[in-house]
Amino acid sequence: MVIAILTAFIGLNVMLKLSFWKVWQTGLLGVVVVGFVWLATDFASEQSQVTMDTMLSDPTVLSNITVLLTIETALCMAFCFSSLRLLFKGKESRWQKALHWYPHLLLFPALFYVLSQSIFYYTGVPFEHIGIGVGLGAALLIVVGAWALKELLPEKDLRLELHFLVSLLITLLGLMGTANGQIIYVPQAEPIQYKVLGSIFLFFLTLFGIGFVWNFLYWKRKKFKP
Repeated sequence: MVIAILTAFIGLNVMLKLSFWKVWQTGLLGVVVVGFVWLATDFASEQSQVTMDTMLSDPTVLSNITVLLTIETALCMAFCFSSLRLLFKGKESRWQKALHWYPHLLLFPALFYVLSQSIFYYTGVPFEHIGIGVGLGAALLIVVGAWALKELLPEKDLRLELHFLVSLLITLLGLMGTANGQIIYVPQAEPIQYKVLGSIFLFFLTLFGIGFVWNFLYWKRKKFKP
């Protein structure tokens, strides 16, 4: 369950980052996504669900995943700080452009996970059809989602704040998954820790709410300030 939540938030984080790109640039990444899924279909079809379950239950693998998540989210947070500096002070750091064009490489392992799970679920459907469906669906979701977030939240600082909080939540989920010794399939003898998950989501929503109210009051005060 945790890996599914992580995959969803990685996708959301990617769309938040791409909301700072132009539509045609996001479309190019969508083409790359379709190509990646198409090329990965043969390899994903050769995997067995038991093998993947065993591998993703290995504490060593879980630790490696957590390290990658931490590095990825650290880059996301660095992008947020550098972009805010550019937005409010007009000063562009040396790493701003590099961080701006970083496309979130964890998107591709997440796509491979979705692809493999789709192959396991839709038994009897040709692998090529599943690959095309997952690739086109993911590309469309990324492009449309990034555009929708930009239209829904036109303020760049608000999207940067949300990007930061989602990155923080991904880090917490990754650490929680490693601490539990399981990141995908919870043993039947151990119930899902809804209290822990609820606390994390409450923490995330609280921070977002505080930031949203502060941002609203700040701009309202600045607007009416003589």
